[in-house]
Amino acid sequence: MDKTKVWVSISTILLCASAVHTNVHAQTKGQSNAQPHATNIVYINMARPVPAGTPLYLARPNNEGIAGASIGIEDANITGRFLGYSLSLTHLSPLARRTNNNAVAESSIFDSATTAAIAHAAVILIDSPNTQYHLVTNAVVRINPNALVFNVASGNDAFRHMHCEFQVLHTYPSHQMKTDALGQWLRTKRLSNVLTVHGVHESDQAYLNAFLRTAKKFKLNVVETKTWQASFDLRRSAFSEIPLFTRTQKPYETVFAADTQGQFAYSLPFNTHYIVPVIGSAGLKPVGWHYTHEQWGARQLQNRFLAKFSRTMNEVDFAAYAAIIAVSTALQKTKNNGADIQSSLTGTPLFKTLVDEQLSIAAYKGRPLTFRESTHQLRQPIALAHEEGLVIHAPLPGFLHQIDELDTLGDTMKSCKDSS
Repeated sequence: MDKTKVWVSISTILLCASAVHTNVHAQTKGQSNAQPHATNIVYINMARPVPAGTPLYLARPNNEGIAGASIGIEDANITGRFLGYSLSLTHLSPLARRTNNNAVAESSIFDSATTAAIAHAAVILIDSPNTQYHLVTNAVVRINPNALVFNVASGNDAFRHMHCEFQVLHTYPSHQMKTDALGQWLRTKRLSNVLTVHGVHESDQAYLNAFLRTAKKFKLNVVETKTWQASFDLRRSAFSEIPLFTRTQKPYETVFAADTQGQFAYSLPFNTHYIVPVIGSAGLKPVGWHYTHEQWGARQLQNRFLAKFSRTMNEVDFAAYAAIIAVSTALQKTKNNGADIQSSLTGTPLFKTLVDEQLSIAAYKGRPLTFRESTHQLRQPIALAHEEGLVIHAPLPGFLHQIDELDTLGDTMKSCKDSS
């Protein structure tokens, strides 16, 4: 072959290869510069002042909840980079506005800036005291009826029977889930006679009511129910006052304390009239997350949280984390089903995906977690732990369910009772 023709052929091939390389490089560069669609998640943290008489060491951290949500955003966006979505977080701490008669008005509970943020959010996390939860949730839904709403801090069972027609989910465990976990432990240990004590706050009464339902469910004998109403300084008189307060005509084998405000329960262990186990708000506590939990990869989450925030992760932090991971999991399922992930970045499609009980969420608890379609509650194990360590996760061995063992914990009613 003529040498000139050979060189022409080689030059043509090199030019074509160069053109292809340039085109591929341009496409790759364009893909790397493309930013995934950002979805803003709003975290509403209503003011929660420390109740009078509660020791400061029992007060909640200033960044409780929002810290867990921020770790969740980091984890979700690792996957989001590959699937074309991005989650961002806005933290709001509104003060409830009041009318002239000093009552909170639903129509004006938020200022204009908070209202605007809520109106443009696809997902909203609510961290509110029980006294304001119903009002805040109604206001949020009124402002943005299409938003997906998560309750990340309230365990009141009544709230699981409300807002049934709204897109409200609960990642924080209900009181009933917690007391049923305690009921399983009591039956396992064959402790049947219980003294119940509670504070005067409405949340204390709700927690007590949940335990009374558990006592009926597990055939426990409530020896007596007492209300804590003392106004003196327990730090000075606990050793003399608590034994008197816990004295009963009939003996008991354990004490259940409903003290959600941290007013007196911390003084009960080793100080009751009969020296017996204390459960509930002190002693053996049922919690959605405990800082000593290290199984199923939880240790690396605990370490990352501690390194970033210089404190341990608690159950409100985990509830917020679980809400973010639930949203991320729903988006991943949308992508895997071939649907347009951008069109799913709104509350309604996300809600429908999440309440599909075929969707399971992995969140360091050793079981796939799902939402109950009836109450919108996240099924999850409950940690039974004391101050220094984890005892066991409920459901305990031997407590079975025909569908899901996690349904041995909490209310599994088939439909909502109210639509308020």
